[in-house]
Amino acid sequence: MTAFEDEIRIQGELLRARADVGASEARLAAKSLEGTTHLLVAARGSSDNAALFFQYLAGQTTGTLVALAAPSLYEGDRRIGLAGAGVLAISQSGRSPGILDVVEQARAQGAPTVAVTNDDASPLAGASDTVLGLRVGPERAVASSKTFSATWHALAQLVEAMSGGELDGVSELPEVIGRTAAWALETALPLELLDVTGLTMLGRGVGYAVAAEIALKVREVTGVRAESYAAPDYLHGPIGADGEGCTAVVALTDELSDAVLDELLRGCRESGMSVVVIRPAHRAEVACDAQIVLPEASANWVVGLCEVVVGQVMALRLGEARGRSIDSSPRLKKVTLSA
Repeated sequence: MTAFEDEIRIQGELLRARADVGASEARLAAKSLEGTTHLLVAARGSSDNAALFFQYLAGQTTGTLVALAAPSLYEGDRRIGLAGAGVLAISQSGRSPGILDVVEQARAQGAPTVAVTNDDASPLAGASDTVLGLRVGPERAVASSKTFSATWHALAQLVEAMSGGELDGVSELPEVIGRTAAWALETALPLELLDVTGLTMLGRGVGYAVAAEIALKVREVTGVRAESYAAPDYLHGPIGADGEGCTAVVALTDELSDAVLDELLRGCRESGMSVVVIRPAHRAEVACDAQIVLPEASANWVVGLCEVVVGQVMALRLGEARGRSIDSSPRLKKVTLSA
């Protein structure tokens, strides 16, 4: 078994192990952010996809404005005004210089800072006021899986703490993810539709974060060109650039209405693309080339992480079919040290 497959398989138990201490840290972080008018999130790679998820979930649940930082703006002597902001920095390694620049400038301006990291001894953790620890152990595969799901979990716990109430699905997440991973690893996926010239991942809201993360995993593990779009943006123009030999993968969540989905499917058919839809069981069957139906009902944001897990397995199986080295990838390193 590859390290990537093993790390996909054990995600549920790792989320269960961090649940209680993660909730406690989330309450401390939420308290430190009281009085802020908005949040700024600094992240790269998979962490940036998790930040996109947080932007949607925090907005949907608490009405909080969440902006994504451009770390290059915080380099050197340039000063970006952060009045009223709380700053959240996400880095699995805690060692990305660009992310650290944002935190250091925030602290210099007196803005509260929260780090989400898998290394409590990292420079990022040391520079931040509060730390949300992932606590999932070293990740052996270059393509992240367990650190991503733990980040999604930690951010959901933070949203729950910020809301002052219960977030539907938080307590059940570890078990749902454990069962989904086991199911996905035993499910026959439509690899013949995925081993193509190019893949376009589509979603909306939380589903857009899902699409972005699946596209990244596919590129890292399989070498297939994969990109992601928010569904309305894709319909605005890029849909005209795809065609025969390409496949669209739609991550269906509540934000993507039946009407917009129908428009997507129609446009993809007209362009000659194949379409695979990943959907929760409560959404109606759709006319497409293949459907991957999640095995159980969950809250919308939980559905999103379940779809990410399916995407991880999709990348794993496609990489195996293409004879790729699963646990490493050309020119990729586990820790991003460039700013």
